[in-house]
Amino acid sequence: MKNNKKTLTTIANLKRRQKAVCSLSLILILTATIMMAFSQPGLAQVGVPQPEKTVGYISVAPKVLGVGQTATVNLWVLPLPTTYNYVGYFKGFSGITVTFVKPDGTKDTFKPVDGTGMYAPGQTEATGSLYFFYAPDKPGNWSVSFTMPEQNVTDASGTVIYAACTSNTAYFTVLPEPVNAGLLNGWPWSPLPLPSVYWSYPISSNNREWSQISGEWLGGGFGTAIYGGTRTRWQSYGPGPNTGHTVWKQPLSAGGLIGGDYGSLSYYTAGLRFARVPIMEGRVFINIPNTNNFECIDLRTGEIYYKAAGQITVGLHLPGNPAAQASYDPSVRLESSYGSYITPVLFGHSGTTWNFYDPFTGTLKMSFYNYTGGSPATFSTYQLVDGTTLAYGTTSKYLYFWNLSKITATSTILTLTGVITNDWSKGIEWTRPLPVPISARSPSFFGISSDLSTIVVYNYHQYWGYSAKDGTLLWNFTLTYPVATNEEVDLYGVDRFIVYDPTEVTFHCYSMLNGTLLWTSPSFKDSPWASTWTVYQSETNDHDKLYLAFPDGIIRALSLKTGKLVWETTPIPSTEYTNNVVPFVYACLTLVGGNLYAYAGYSLGYQINPIPRFSRLVCVNATTGNITWILNGAVLPLAAAYGYVIGWGIFDGNLYCIGKGPTKTTVEAPLTAIPLGESIVIKGSVMDMSLAAQDYASKVRFPNGVPAVADEDMSEWMDYLYMQNATLLNNPPNPRGVSVRLTAVYPNGSVQDIGTVTTDSSGIFKKMWTPETEGEYMIYATFEGSESYWPSYGATAIGVTEAPVQPEAPQAPAYNTIDLVIIAAVAVVAVLVVYTIYAVRKLARK
Repeated sequence: MKNNKKTLTTIANLKRRQKAVCSLSLILILTATIMMAFSQPGLAQVGVPQPEKTVGYISVAPKVLGVGQTATVNLWVLPLPTTYNYVGYFKGFSGITVTFVKPDGTKDTFKPVDGTGMYAPGQTEATGSLYFFYAPDKPGNWSVSFTMPEQNVTDASGTVIYAACTSNTAYFTVLPEPVNAGLLNGWPWSPLPLPSVYWSYPISSNNREWSQISGEWLGGGFGTAIYGGTRTRWQSYGPGPNTGHTVWKQPLSAGGLIGGDYGSLSYYTAGLRFARVPIMEGRVFINIPNTNNFECIDLRTGEIYYKAAGQITVGLHLPGNPAAQASYDPSVRLESSYGSYITPVLFGHSGTTWNFYDPFTGTLKMSFYNYTGGSPATFSTYQLVDGTTLAYGTTSKYLYFWNLSKITATSTILTLTGVITNDWSKGIEWTRPLPVPISARSPSFFGISSDLSTIVVYNYHQYWGYSAKDGTLLWNFTLTYPVATNEEVDLYGVDRFIVYDPTEVTFHCYSMLNGTLLWTSPSFKDSPWASTWTVYQSETNDHDKLYLAFPDGIIRALSLKTGKLVWETTPIPSTEYTNNVVPFVYACLTLVGGNLYAYAGYSLGYQINPIPRFSRLVCVNATTGNITWILNGAVLPLAAAYGYVIGWGIFDGNLYCIGKGPTKTTVEAPLTAIPLGESIVIKGSVMDMSLAAQDYASKVRFPNGVPAVADEDMSEWMDYLYMQNATLLNNPPNPRGVSVRLTAVYPNGSVQDIGTVTTDSSGIFKKMWTPETEGEYMIYATFEGSESYWPSYGATAIGVTEAPVQPEAPQAPAYNTIDLVIIAAVAVVAVLVVYTIYAVRKLARK
């Protein structure tokens, strides 16, 4: 109270003093004002009249666009928002309101949200700027401007008052039809490469449309630790191999027949059947069995880039944006965000430590270790969410939610400079005790909905749904039948999960959002071996159909909407197996480019003697269910990206890459010029230049290399070259070749099609041809590629000279009629003379 009275007294005294000096001149008043600004730092920035003048600017691009197309609107206010100490004000300005005036005079007024999505409506970035997108709905002439109210920026050092402002007006025109303009609809386009066009990673950022064919494979399958696009083994971007052509193979683990006393038993590395093989930046990453190392291999060529210490689980993209960057390193105060960027990392865990590696070098960049204070240290199940800094997991008693961006307190994860080790307990947002299950098992983490709103925890026949925001229990239910760990799976991207009922041989689909039963499939009891289905990577989905591979040798497609059977494959008969067909057990079912790739063969969980023969990789058309090709050799598909499938060879321990390979086309003709009118023989070859083919040729001493062969004979050819099929080794196949187009460029520049030829089983082609004019020719041989090979061409030159001059035959003398009569008369006389002499001599002898 005393302080209040003192304050009131002081104010009254000030008022009296103000009256006393009201007669001073205006100059003295201004002088006092300036002196006050300097003598009272808590009121305003030194030397700057208050409120500070502000100026607003706004711009629209493009200035001509079509109805419904998106324009980019940028606005900014000057001067830059700063505090009293001229330190950047990181909240920017607020209260920005834009007004669009439509062609009919009506207005659309609102507070825009910055395109980064990190700020409140009407709030600028730290630089006083803001951008957003706007789609006009009417043709005609438009305009836009904005206003900002007066506002104060206050901190411990003082207050700055920024005056209100109204921006300039930006004008733009909207046409009735779309135009090629703007950030999202601009020109030039980047058309997708044709199927025959070779391309490689990295892809130029100019070709942004190529994103639809270049999705990475982060690692997926049963028990994966990441919630991302390939979680359920569906690669939704780009093609898949349409033949079994092998591009390269690398030794990975012990494999193949032991022999001798061990009969048909093989060397075998059990963990590889569940291997997760990330493909990022055009590279394949795989753990080397029985070591603490992983390997980086070029996807297209098979070149080994490096081997590094550590073990990896999945690939992960960590985001870079204003909030994430600031929270990673509070000492770095960003003045602005010019968008977002992504840092790729390889993730792996060792005990209770999470490790993050640089995929380009294999260097360990960051480790998060577990804390020990007050809670269990071991996390039994967890998942990281790709593209975010979020992670969820469980211990034996608790459900956890982390924000990885809050784990580091002094260093930034995104610069990846130096190894950062931090306690991950700092990233915990909330914990919740797990429910008490009916069984003795503890509940485990099961899955996350696609909108990251719901977490599902399960105990094999009990399910609970929790709010991902705060851990509130949303729903729960208990099944009326027992379910094992390998009989249930969550479906990434469709907010559903599948539970298998082994007693009825049916599948039940439930909603992750509310636990509702959505459908039950038909029963497959009529096929007894179908009842032994397990989830070990034997399923995938494309948001439309659920694909299931069964031990009865059949892959079935169910409608995700209704659960009804869409199609089923025809089983492959075999008396080698107890179910009389080649079964799908650990199918590693992989979906890419409209094809399903599945392992068919004996169970990898057992080593029986003798081992059933001819386990294989089967390619199935995902639309029709037809088997399109089969590759013997027991290749288990592990990953798919950029048109290639990576698989592990069960029978030989090799890592295989299947897809299109490079070729070399050669062509040759006589080196000396030929005369016009003569024919020449054009000959050449088309050879497989894949790493696997070159390695085979060097070891087996193919004189001219491994020939390129027809797609139709590819499976048998690969079986012969790389799978050591004994029947084929004893009786090598005679595959068909590939087509080669021959063309000639005439001396005058015109082009003639010489014809199309087909290579033989050795890769050689030949063609007789007769040039039509004199001069120098170029001859081109073009292999236009196939489903197995990339295209290539070769060229040579020939010369044609003028035809040689033929020597003239001797000319017979010319005679007229009189001459001929005289000659005849002389001849007659000569004959008479000879006869007369003969007759006289004959008479004389008598």
